[in-house]
Amino acid sequence: MDGCGLDIPEPSRLLDEETVVFAAALIDRSAAADQAEAALARRTGRRRSLPVRAVLAALLLLAMDDRPLHLTRVTELLFRRLSPASRALLGITGTAPDRRAFLAAYRRVRYCFHLICSAGDPSPLPKNRCLTPQDLTAASRPMAPEEATAARGRLEIFINALIEASVSVLSSSERAAFDGCTGLDATAVPLFSRGPSRRTGLSASDPDGGWYVREGDHRDTEDHTGKRRTRISWALEATIATMAQAPGPVPGHPNLALGLALTRPGEDPGGTGTRVLASVTTRGHKPGPLGADRAYTAARPGSFHLPVRALGYSPVMDYRIDQLGIQANSGGALLVEGTWYCPAMPAPLIEATTGYRARQISRELYDARITARSPYHLKRKDGPDYDGYQRLSCPATGSHPALICPLREASLTPRDGRAKILDAPADPPRICRQSAITIAPDVGARHRQDLPFASPAWQDSYATMRNTIEGLNGYVKDPAHEALAQPARRRVRGIAACALFTALLLMAANLRKIRAYRAMTAESRASNTTRRKRRRRVRLSDYQPDA
Repeated sequence: MDGCGLDIPEPSRLLDEETVVFAAALIDRSAAADQAEAALARRTGRRRSLPVRAVLAALLLLAMDDRPLHLTRVTELLFRRLSPASRALLGITGTAPDRRAFLAAYRRVRYCFHLICSAGDPSPLPKNRCLTPQDLTAASRPMAPEEATAARGRLEIFINALIEASVSVLSSSERAAFDGCTGLDATAVPLFSRGPSRRTGLSASDPDGGWYVREGDHRDTEDHTGKRRTRISWALEATIATMAQAPGPVPGHPNLALGLALTRPGEDPGGTGTRVLASVTTRGHKPGPLGADRAYTAARPGSFHLPVRALGYSPVMDYRIDQLGIQANSGGALLVEGTWYCPAMPAPLIEATTGYRARQISRELYDARITARSPYHLKRKDGPDYDGYQRLSCPATGSHPALICPLREASLTPRDGRAKILDAPADPPRICRQSAITIAPDVGARHRQDLPFASPAWQDSYATMRNTIEGLNGYVKDPAHEALAQPARRRVRGIAACALFTALLLMAANLRKIRAYRAMTAESRASNTTRRKRRRRVRLSDYQPDA
């Protein structure tokens, strides 16, 4: 969908009919209201008088205006503050002039909102009560694992449809400028609930959450020594994929949130990230380089690295201290920090990152050793093919060998400044005997990446994508705007409600980014067109001699 002609209303215009039309149009574009209505349709019983579309549009209006997402605010907006034309557009009947009418309208809003959440709630746990473990188990509704998985799928389709509606506001030229560079990260979404009490033994009033910590995998409340970690909050974890820019060129589009999923902290980050990226590609966004932090480097290859590559993404990752150096071996080729190298590469080059992080070598020496790895990099001969298999050859082969190796006679001349193998293997492996070897996609899958680790190209790409996703996390948590980190601004408990609120706040953040980007672009164009022409005080034609 092309956003040309769909102007974003300015802030502080919550009650303008133009803003209401815009919010309703976005909800219609997402088809989320129709999806929810179909899931909630019943053949018997009294017809529900409040449409899902009206509740979603009202929540989006509040998010766009930097207001708390309280259901009382939704009720006041729909039944007291909107104009008759706006209420008619949203299908609202009646008003709430007094307290009794307001409470009746509030019950309608609350009932409709909880119906929306129930259609995709993957949690069987009761909310709003602090129970003992036995009572919590007894009050939980029965739900098979496959039912929870299906509900989670419906919830993620629903929230990502809302986010896609905000992305659809981009014009065709802005969408075309996106080359697939993507940032992926998880961030805490604090809940309006305290955690379980050790003193009383009671559960949290929102048991869908978990303890979130900054260190480790975001769920371990104690470190390896048994010491309690700091910066703990009772929260859910939002995995967000965002647009990013390739290093260098002038931005051609704003960096918007593309996908979202919510889970307990540290619950299968690799699988969650894969679901988010699969949703992004399913909606037509092209894959490209993928910036991900060490939490995803440590994920299981079968749940993250291989599925991500199958989707078309090229991971750009960092490594923990215990993942450095030689990571895999295939046919004698060494996988060193994500890249396949000659088996005769010197040990100081293999251990460069380990030495640098241990402060045994300087930054200048480290950069020099990373650069010195280049001649030992295996040559890509063919692939990867459709199945992910790749053919690589020795760097001392070909018409322009990068190394001088005694095992490759053609590389011995001319004697120039190329790196020379001084200690060739006594029992040459296949990479030294064959013209090329074939490496399967699952060999070293957890650590492989296309850019040589710590090279200038890797550093530029990784820093750009990581800064983008971290910037978005801070952007949507700004207390002056969406305030995602302020749980008191969204008080309905449960993972389904939190996911819906988070998606609406990301929609508002996307719209704010698009508005700011277009204003910046228009200002830049105006400054270029209004620049005064340089005045020429002297002309050579004034000195033309008479004929």
